[in-house]
Amino acid sequence: MNQVSIDWLTVVVAAILNMLIGYCWYSKWLFGPTWMKLKDFAKVQPNRFTMVYAVVVSLVIAYFLAFFEGWLGVTTVVDGMFVGFCLWLGFVVTTQINMILWEKASFKLFAIHAGCKLLSFLVMSGVIGA
Repeated sequence: MNQVSIDWLTVVVAAILNMLIGYCWYSKWLFGPTWMKLKDFAKVQPNRFTMVYAVVVSLVIAYFLAFFEGWLGVTTVVDGMFVGFCLWLGFVVTTQINMILWEKASFKLFAIHAGCKLLSFLVMSGVIGA
């Protein structure tokens, strides 16, 4: 197996961007109120553990995007975004569609979650590919 070079600073930047996108996406200015209504949440209060978990998850996603892009030899933003889109379509959409199939969640809720992940994967993989 060939060695893949990972730029750790880029991974950290991509992880931070992922968290910022999620924060804005689920804020009261974008889809937060609709998401809370669809999930029937009275109020969502993240705690310290939630934030640590979010950081770890963001770092893992960014690392594996960097790994796959390094393995594929991606060197441009557009190619990076294409890889991110393919990974989103192949793994995120196919696993999140289970909300509709098994949990009887609304398509709107699925679209909110999947849309956030699409934007995150495009931005992260574009930054990593640059």
